[in-house]
Amino acid sequence: MGVARFTLPVFVVLLLLASHVAAAPGIALQTTVAPAPDEDVAAPCGYELTLVDPERPIKGVWVIFDRGRDMLRYYGDPDVQAFARRNDLALMLAFHCRSKSNDGDIDVDPSKGLGRMLLAAIDQLAQASKHPELSKAGLILTGFSGTGVLAARFPEFAPDRVRAVVTAAPGHADPLGIDTVRLSSRAASIPQLIIAGGSDPVSGTQRPYDYFFRHFEQGAPWAFVPQNNVPHCCAINAKGVVISWLEQVAVRPFDRSSGVYTFVQKVTSRINTCPEQQGTTLGPPGCQSTTDTWGALNWQAASAVFTPKSDPPRDMIAAGWLPNQLVGREWVNFVRVPQQPITSLP
Repeated sequence: MGVARFTLPVFVVLLLLASHVAAAPGIALQTTVAPAPDEDVAAPCGYELTLVDPERPIKGVWVIFDRGRDMLRYYGDPDVQAFARRNDLALMLAFHCRSKSNDGDIDVDPSKGLGRMLLAAIDQLAQASKHPELSKAGLILTGFSGTGVLAARFPEFAPDRVRAVVTAAPGHADPLGIDTVRLSSRAASIPQLIIAGGSDPVSGTQRPYDYFFRHFEQGAPWAFVPQNNVPHCCAINAKGVVISWLEQVAVRPFDRSSGVYTFVQKVTSRINTCPEQQGTTLGPPGCQSTTDTWGALNWQAASAVFTPKSDPPRDMIAAGWLPNQLVGREWVNFVRVPQQPITSLP
């Protein structure tokens, strides 16, 4: 069991509503959880919880796994905090936690320690914050790259807790990459939004798409979001799609029998600013590539549509299901942009 260490409040954040009326001050608390001897975690893990309005009961927790600059940006983003406020969500940052194996990188299988430790941290913070409802609150999970794979696997570990998953540029070293994730029908029934860069030299476009499609074709309420000409970075540029999607699938019931289907016409990526890859050398941060780590071709969305019909238009491939036209418009307006911003490299 972990031992909580916290100061209440650790710090106070003043948040203002869109109406410019002063809101109640938020608080942030921190705790650590020690690994069990048989877990693949090298040291105690740290967690931070932000209650944007501590006076109100908490209905859910948006967990953001630390992995690069964008995950920190999501955690502190004003739009994310506003979303949390209007839906009575807490925000949680799970700090990077090294494994005993895998050259010290994280173990992306939640059953090897990080799953139990996250839930234990929430229990500790529920007690510390005097919000016992946190211990049973539903979870939204967001991760990038390796933590994207961790988030993707989590519904199998805790299907009763997870409401939705946002995984950006999901990928990890063999044999625990996104290509090895195969969820049960119960776990796959939990919505996932898979974001992938069209010029990503690391995780690539095709493996995240294949992960999406093998579950979507079995009926999973998932959606795929290609980022045109984006390397291994920049999940924050999809923030509008993420929040719009979460509003409809994570904080209120959705009807899988309605909604819209999305489709893209893909074209092979042409930009290559990375040096030739040798072994695990992936080039400088932010370089763009026509292939991923394993040599598969990256691709862009030349066009995109959404429609009530599930049959793909000619020369297009499935990109998932969205709960309504509002989210469909947000998705299509994003996917059609020929060059997404590259503003926050890992």
